[in-house]
Amino acid sequence: MLFWMLLALIATIIYFTDKHFHNYWTRHGVFQKDPTFFLGAVSETILLKQSFGEFITNNYTKFKNIQKVCGIYFAYRPALIVNDPKLIQDVMIKDFNSFQNRGILFNHEVDPLAAHLFNLEGQKWRDLRVKLSPTFTSGKLKTMFPTIRSCVKTLEDYLIKSVQNGKNVLNMRDLMARYTTNVISSVAFGIDNDSINDPNNIFRKMGLKIFQVSIKQALIQTLLFFAPALVVKARIKLIPKDLEDFFMTIVKQTIDHREASKENERKDFMQLMIQLKNQGYLSADKDDDENKKSNNSEDVKKLTFNEIAAQAFLFFAAGFETSSSTMNFCLFELSRNPNKQKKVHEELDKALKDMAINDITYEKLNELKYLECCIDEALRLYPIVPALIRESTNDYKFSTSNLKIEKKVPIMIPVMGLQRDPCIYDNPMEFRPERFLDSAHGNGKVQGLFYMPFGDGPRNCIGARMGKLQTKLGLVAILSKFTFELDDKKFLHTELEYDPRQFVLTPKHEVMYKISSRV
Repeated sequence: MLFWMLLALIATIIYFTDKHFHNYWTRHGVFQKDPTFFLGAVSETILLKQSFGEFITNNYTKFKNIQKVCGIYFAYRPALIVNDPKLIQDVMIKDFNSFQNRGILFNHEVDPLAAHLFNLEGQKWRDLRVKLSPTFTSGKLKTMFPTIRSCVKTLEDYLIKSVQNGKNVLNMRDLMARYTTNVISSVAFGIDNDSINDPNNIFRKMGLKIFQVSIKQALIQTLLFFAPALVVKARIKLIPKDLEDFFMTIVKQTIDHREASKENERKDFMQLMIQLKNQGYLSADKDDDENKKSNNSEDVKKLTFNEIAAQAFLFFAAGFETSSSTMNFCLFELSRNPNKQKKVHEELDKALKDMAINDITYEKLNELKYLECCIDEALRLYPIVPALIRESTNDYKFSTSNLKIEKKVPIMIPVMGLQRDPCIYDNPMEFRPERFLDSAHGNGKVQGLFYMPFGDGPRNCIGARMGKLQTKLGLVAILSKFTFELDDKKFLHTELEYDPRQFVLTPKHEVMYKISSRV
């Protein structure tokens, strides 16, 4: 009898404790998604029924007309989905100082590669952002352009040879990732590898490993949302040891080689990092006003080796995956919309005529406006990061409501939901690049922020221009020479499904493309 009484008492305590924590938003006068026991609001994601991006998107779509914000729970940790574009503009820009952090905690001692620009907070982030901003000015990108163009030529040659040999049905997502791996390993590390012709190249293997989600990695990712402080206290590594060893070794070898041989001819990311290591600032290029403005700072603190390695790791991880996925999504929609693909072909034929890929200049690439619109529209439909995360650095009251939130509350920005919202974009699931011929690109009925494939405000993606450069140049090479069709015609009328294990937007099933030569 005593046993059953104790069991009933324990069950009662657990029940009311659960109710107490899961009524946080109700007590604060905020509409909330009904939580489930322990898991809170994210049971569908934890049980791999949908990706995190789809979860945030679906809740935005379901609750946006009920309240400007929606309370959710990561287990017992309260978080807030902000549904209103004006409030999002406050979070991302107007009141950025209150939301400058992402809330990704890690142990600096055991995880040196995690101390990169994406994760850092507060003054450390600000100092590093100022130092790294000149890395991606138009002047610096122009100096990297020939290196990227060389990788594009390898891609073009591979496709020409494949089609000539009768291999004309390809997994373009994989091939685009091999191309961007070539670009990033060359631009970031100064290493000319050939992942395009050698899929087993070590850089390609390590790139794949970064985004592989083992059971251990899935548990760590869950902890980052449910109990981030535990990651620090328990000294849990976010980046596997073999990845850390590989990138640390590559960066050290590259720096040692260049400094021993006094090599400074390469115009790449690593050479810029070595400048920051040796002098604490980047030398301004002639006529590069962006660079000169960034170097007006009196801060000449030099980067450490670990800081360089962490930034190189981020540049590699973010650079190859985001651009290759964007290229794949763009090809997917152009294959589903042959009339749009024809317009791209016509623009390329008119602008390039018989120009070889090695003769294309940075300025000529910028003339291709319709292709640019196709990339922007692909990013609208398929934002690679479908939800942004910010964390309040202090107690905060939203300006257009009585809503107050406490310090350390995570804020979810539903990027994909906004960019597919019929109240913002007419016929949002239609691939219509012409939207971006007009700078407004929305229907003009909604004010605030709603197009954010690279984030927005002071913490937007620092490498956005680099990403679009390699994306656009890669698409120029393949679309100027080839026509693309979907091999499986079911995708003509079926929307993609997404991998529930991935935070970035990743197709659940591979899409194969049938390629035919235009010449």
